[in-house]
Amino acid sequence: MKTILLATAIILAPVGMACAADIGETSPVASAYDWTGLYAGVHIGYAAGRSDFFIAGGGIGGATDLNLPLDPDGFIGGIHIGANYEMANRFVIGAEADLTYNKADGVMPLDAGGGGGFSTLLKSELKWSGAARLRAGYAFDRTLPYIAAGVAAAKYEVTAIGVGGGGGAIEIPFHDETHIGWTVGAGVEHAFTDRWIARVEYRYSDFGSQALSIAAGLPTATSVDLQTHDVRAGLSYKF
Repeated sequence: MKTILLATAIILAPVGMACAADIGETSPVASAYDWTGLYAGVHIGYAAGRSDFFIAGGGIGGATDLNLPLDPDGFIGGIHIGANYEMANRFVIGAEADLTYNKADGVMPLDAGGGGGFSTLLKSELKWSGAARLRAGYAFDRTLPYIAAGVAAAKYEVTAIGVGGGGGAIEIPFHDETHIGWTVGAGVEHAFTDRWIARVEYRYSDFGSQALSIAAGLPTATSVDLQTHDVRAGLSYKF
């Protein structure tokens, strides 16, 4: 009897090992990351601007028009909030809004001439910017490259700073308006946990052209425009 039991155990052992192997092979694997849901976060970066200050017939030294590049640039930082929806084919669509504080400015020296020892600086300041955008991307599990586009707004100021012979400074606001335009960009996000998502992004924004704030007192056409190139890095929390 013992011999029969031992022989049976020897015969069934390979079968049991095979069954255990099959169970290991068919065990469920972790499901892919789901991008659907709300998120909010912070971002920092650098903005390089392009801005032309134009006064028709306001040239210096015999020029017909005055057209000066102000070109503000500097560091930026802000907050964003949005929502994604991942479809069955791994395409992800979403919407996002952001608000950014800008420490971006530029200075252009303006030679007033006349030999009176008087010099003028034009200072441009991008105070804040914001956007509401639609996004679309394709998910490679936890990595999401995407493109985005939408409307954008920015508060832009241009100030003339005069320094007289006595050393006193006079500031004259030339422009203090909110510009409305559009923005387009691309980036990539990576979910390094189920909740925390890191991103890098490039964005181009065109805030259009507006008449100077003091244009009502000038008998000529005046305007200032603004475009920016942003590179941003951010961190979001998915709810």
